[in-house]
Amino acid sequence: MNRLKKLRLERGLTLKQLSSQLNTVGLNTTFTSLSRYEREDRYPKCETWQKLADYFGVSVPYLQGRYDHLTKKEAFSIIHEIMSAQGITKRDIEDALKKEFK
Repeated sequence: MNRLKKLRLERGLTLKQLSSQLNTVGLNTTFTSLSRYEREDRYPKCETWQKLADYFGVSVPYLQGRYDHLTKKEAFSIIHEIMSAQGITKRDIEDALKKEFK
């Protein structure tokens, strides 16, 4: 089953309800588009994948069905990809941890 559909059903939402909730958080999409994503007749743009993943609290690769269980190497690769996309360096993480755990 498509992960988007699985997550939507787990929350007990119809396509119209999900569309309405997504619109309130800045992802303006129709229930028709969501239906096409679920049937895999159409695929979201990268920005839309990210917003959908953020909404459901999952990673984009998980939502896309690329991973079920990650190896440590795969997890670090995804973390690195996200950090790079957001302009976050290893040093930024180290500095934040130092501040947090003084």
